[in-house]
Amino acid sequence: MTEQEQVKEQLQEQLEKVKQRLQILDMIEEKLFQMKELAQRVIDEDLTDVEIQEINHEVKNLGEQVKLLDREATQFS
Repeated sequence: MTEQEQVKEQLQEQLEKVKQRLQILDMIEEKLFQMKELAQRVIDEDLTDVEIQEINHEVKNLGEQVKLLDREATQFS
């Protein structure tokens, strides 16, 4: 394999990693948007304590998912 072929292969591998990281970042963005929408519901709507607790649980769950995705994304750095 020539040096040029090796460089091309390395660049293709880096491009693949970037694509994978972008996919993960898109998923993180979607989860953060969901968290924002849930928080806005609490502000805008007259919810019961139980409903607020359920939303809080959903937000925490989404936050954990974001942390896991972030760890996965950093593997591609």
